[in-house]
Amino acid sequence: MWVGKLAPPQMQIDVVRRDALLARLQSQRQISLALIISPPGFGKTILLSQWRLALQQQLVPTPVAWLSLDEADSDANRFLAYILLALEGAGVELAGLTQYAHEQLLDANPERTLAELLRALDKCGKRVTLMLDDYHCAASPAVDEIFLTLLERGSAWLQFVVASRTKPRWSLASLKARGLLHQVDASDLVLSLSEASHILGSSLDRSALTIVHSRTEGWAVAVQLARLWFSRGKGSSNDLLAFSGRVADVAEYLAEQILENMPQECREFLIETSLLERFNAELADAVRGRNDSGELLERLSHFDALLVPLDPDRTWFRYHLMLSEFLSPRLDRKRACEIHRSAASWLGRETDWVSAVAHALSAQDTDLAVQLVHQAGGWELVLTKGIQYTRSLLQQFDEVTKRTEPELLLMQAYLHAKLGNEALAMELFRLAEVAVKGIPRLLRDMKIIDALVHVYFDHFEDFDKWPKTGAAANDSMPDDPLGQATLLCAGAITSLAWGRIGEAGQAAKDALVRFRLSGNTLGENYGLMHLSQALSISGQIAAGRQCADEGIALAETNFGTDSSLKALVGCFKAQHLYWQGLWLEALPWLKNGKETLERVDGWFELFAATAEVSWRIALRHEGLSSALAILEDAAELARRRNLQRLSNLVLAWRVDLLAQCGLLTEAQQEANAASLEAKMHDHPGEIVAIGLNWRFLEAASLALARMQMAAGMPQAAQSRLKQMSRLFKAAGLILPAWRIGLFAMLAKHRARDGNIPVQEIQDSLAPIFQHGLTGLLLEAGPPMLRVLQQLEGTLPPQAVAVMTQLRGWRTHPPRQRTLFSAKESEVLNLLIAGQQSKTIARALGISENTVKFHLKNIFQKLGVDNRAAAIGAALRQGYSGQPEEA
Repeated sequence: MWVGKLAPPQMQIDVVRRDALLARLQSQRQISLALIISPPGFGKTILLSQWRLALQQQLVPTPVAWLSLDEADSDANRFLAYILLALEGAGVELAGLTQYAHEQLLDANPERTLAELLRALDKCGKRVTLMLDDYHCAASPAVDEIFLTLLERGSAWLQFVVASRTKPRWSLASLKARGLLHQVDASDLVLSLSEASHILGSSLDRSALTIVHSRTEGWAVAVQLARLWFSRGKGSSNDLLAFSGRVADVAEYLAEQILENMPQECREFLIETSLLERFNAELADAVRGRNDSGELLERLSHFDALLVPLDPDRTWFRYHLMLSEFLSPRLDRKRACEIHRSAASWLGRETDWVSAVAHALSAQDTDLAVQLVHQAGGWELVLTKGIQYTRSLLQQFDEVTKRTEPELLLMQAYLHAKLGNEALAMELFRLAEVAVKGIPRLLRDMKIIDALVHVYFDHFEDFDKWPKTGAAANDSMPDDPLGQATLLCAGAITSLAWGRIGEAGQAAKDALVRFRLSGNTLGENYGLMHLSQALSISGQIAAGRQCADEGIALAETNFGTDSSLKALVGCFKAQHLYWQGLWLEALPWLKNGKETLERVDGWFELFAATAEVSWRIALRHEGLSSALAILEDAAELARRRNLQRLSNLVLAWRVDLLAQCGLLTEAQQEANAASLEAKMHDHPGEIVAIGLNWRFLEAASLALARMQMAAGMPQAAQSRLKQMSRLFKAAGLILPAWRIGLFAMLAKHRARDGNIPVQEIQDSLAPIFQHGLTGLLLEAGPPMLRVLQQLEGTLPPQAVAVMTQLRGWRTHPPRQRTLFSAKESEVLNLLIAGQQSKTIARALGISENTVKFHLKNIFQKLGVDNRAAAIGAALRQGYSGQPEEA
């Protein structure tokens, strides 16, 4: 709930004005950040409120945005949402961002929201002061990162004033050194004797005033408590001498005296509402079972030092921490549970699920807490509210409850599936399978999460597990279009995995119909991605491209220009641009896609498409080292998520890459280590049937054929490729068949030294030009140039640019670099830097003999026999003596 967060507490009439501090803040206005740090009760909020008022009352008023933070705001997107709402309240035009903020539907990647916010601030053009109160409540690594990003990149438009009980985890020394920070500490906030006198009034003599100031050490809240106590006529200077020297003791003693002198109904009100972190009259009525809370709040209006109004209309309140801690033990356990239970129900109706669950658990009512989680959406909270929000709900439950309650088990299974933790996700799912038996309302969720978990971890051994048609989906989950659509998506991905492209297309189309009937644009985007893949692989390239473009437009319209969903669809857009030969245009889509995949979940098709297009483009534009780094990242992703199909693809791609760079020895070694040839055959000479392995067969065929061609065996390569092309075409995998057939023609052209019929070449190239797939000609590399030259004069215009590119690559081939182990690379870098063996051994923590062993291997790989020659050879290959960047 945002009520009471976007405006400062209303100041008391008699509050002391902090003129000296205000003058100091005014003199530091050019500094980007004013940070006010002190324990509770020193008057941070009051100082911020006075500074806000002063800025607004200037001759030219300064726009001021205010945000009071609490623990729930530690979620990055929630924190960002409230910042957007606060800035909107200060007059900053934020276009569509504010609607997303109101609905808590900001992009999963906070950096995208920040980028849009900074553009909006730049467009607005005016400098705004943003005040963040109680920053310590929301402080977290994610929130700190957002704040520091705004400080670094937004200081032209924003001045920050931050109040916190503790030092934020920022590099304060660095910020001060750069002139970005002005800090106000507790010692600066201590009330002077004259300021304390203003609060306490004229009824105390000088001696009593001095005692109060000494005992409270100028702590503002304690001075305020003393004023209230004295206003009851119960205190004197003699009584004050008996007070404890610890401020907390003084505050508790004074609060007790105040409470005992209150009317019975006010005292009961304070005690019964003391368990509430924030409340209004309606919530207070709900937990008390009464309808007089508004009247009692009005009678307690003089109590501002302890019962703090959170909005100008005085509708929302909170207690000072010390007072609530003092009041709450006065409730007996039974009554406390009743209040917590009532608060949970009321907050649930207001959709404040985190607070509602906290109160239910405080009432020791686990059933109610779980029921609230179900009302909130259960596992779907991961989709609607995000991972951090879901975690904040789950972490409130104890481990026994999390391992026995089916609703929570399903949430956790899905959550850990999205996080890529297969072992834990599958364990939780198995526990959920047992727990949901006999609970009809959860059986539907069970089916959906079962499908999603299998998709995330690429488990498609059972082809018939998921429906492939609308009729089958309806039988599986009657009268539930959204559930049916989700299962059909699993069926589409299963069919894609098995190379059953017709069934994949049908499942994706039927899923799209149901997503649209349900009004689920998020699901519609995923359906379009699956359909795009199915159409493209079946040879319907233009239709597949249209689906990808439609998905991008849909994501942009519904989730924003910089949304993570758009970035995911953009990975398939990049694949189409790659096929079209528009490699440079694909790069920004790949960059956004890879950045997004580091933050959100994905599945095999998405990972594979992004990795392959990335490494193939990197090879030509950046060289071997960059391409290898991309493949290593893909291998690490496959290991982390246990994606065996992706691991096998990376092995084949590495062989392809090394063969293209002329590193035949290394390519052969890797091919043997990966058993590429063996994995392609059930029996010697017999190719395995196309199924779950079809993408590997495609990649391995191309890799081994390229290695054979580089080794001077084009006829063997042609035989392999021709056989594979026929198999793929028969299976309806048309695009892979065209791709392999193109390489088969290239191998035959080389084997016969160009002596093949022109018509045969034209037949191989026909689908390439017809469907705009000139990127596959670029993929074949400079050897394709000789084939195209044979047809020069008859080629379509689109081939001219391809030939120009291929000529450039022939002149400047990818830089070849010898492959070293990690330790050999470290030794080589130190060697190039001029270090001797003894120094190298000391630097790496190994023996001198071990250094000599590594040097021997380095010399052998570089084809040299001494240190000087090794250094020269390494420098010619581009090694610089500096560690490679990650």
